[in-house]
Amino acid sequence: MDWLQFISGLVSSIAWPAVALTFLFMFRAELAKIVQRLAHLKYKDLELDFDKVKQQAEGLHLEVAQEPKIIESPVFTSLEDQIMDAVDRAPSAAILLAWSGLETAIAAAVARLAISPDSPSYRSPMHNIEMLSRNGRLSKKHENLLHGMRVLRNKVAHEQDSMLSISQEQALNYASTAIDLIKHFEGYNRVG
Repeated sequence: MDWLQFISGLVSSIAWPAVALTFLFMFRAELAKIVQRLAHLKYKDLELDFDKVKQQAEGLHLEVAQEPKIIESPVFTSLEDQIMDAVDRAPSAAILLAWSGLETAIAAAVARLAISPDSPSYRSPMHNIEMLSRNGRLSKKHENLLHGMRVLRNKVAHEQDSMLSISQEQALNYASTAIDLIKHFEGYNRVG
């Protein structure tokens, strides 16, 4: 092998990766917009399905609408405002904030119902959801929705690749669902 063959082999082995990197660099803004519009995103082990959570939430919206209305507290209104403000400013942060409020509402509902033998410091969101389900306070649809929302929140919180981009619409759907569920759980009171 002489120098010309070596250089020719080297150039041919780097050509396609160089073209691909150049393409990604030149069209990174357009690719980011495409990714934001995706309702289903799969990258390596990461898989997000915002449409699935949205459909489950819409199915439950009718059930929640039939429940008695709860008087909102000023603290909740402030949380709702913060969540909606985050949707515009930082969609990923809105998802994290919405889940945090929902997690707190679920824990408060379990505490009001006094249905968990464990102390509050040992209760995880999964434990609280399970307690509500076991005690007939949570339908299977609600349980599935909460698990889907928890998975999405965890993926948003723990994703480190810059490929994950949450659109304002996706964050708004998630936040609206979380707010509706918070109102739902605020109505849980102990009977008797």
